[in-house]
Amino acid sequence: MATKTRPSTNERQASPRQKNPKSPKGGSSKSNARQAQPRFQRLASLKRVVNDSISEMKKITWPDQETTRNLTIVVIAISLVLGLLLGGVDALFVRLWQAMP
Repeated sequence: MATKTRPSTNERQASPRQKNPKSPKGGSSKSNARQAQPRFQRLASLKRVVNDSISEMKKITWPDQETTRNLTIVVIAISLVLGLLLGGVDALFVRLWQAMP
């Protein structure tokens, strides 16, 4: 029973991703078509993302003007209270630091 041996690297055929040595630019027209295909896939993928985003934006229910105004006032009020609280704590720590001998 004869055993099969793997061909040496010189005897192996070129893989489809390797450049064709007979081609003037080093690649065949088939490899150019294979390289162009991912570009179209990326373009199709980008188009799908844009269309999905537009359809999701249409599903949003935006708040009315009164709700927006009220929530804006709440955010401003909370920001002012927290700013005053943190400023007071900071001033307290500065005075305590300066009072240390």
